[in-house]
Amino acid sequence: MKWLTEYRQILKRDGWAGLIRQAGWPVSIGLFSFFLLKGLVWLALAYGGLELLR
Repeated sequence: MKWLTEYRQILKRDGWAGLIRQAGWPVSIGLFSFFLLKGLVWLALAYGGLELLR
């Protein structure tokens, strides 16, 4: 997972434009999708947890 750490550092340092410039579109789209899906999973877990409490 060294490559993921490297790309996250580029993203933090240079933003999406720097990531696209250094790694290319496929990596940028892949990372965007990864973080989007990760957020959606957390939302689904939170919603499911709230439904269990009701």
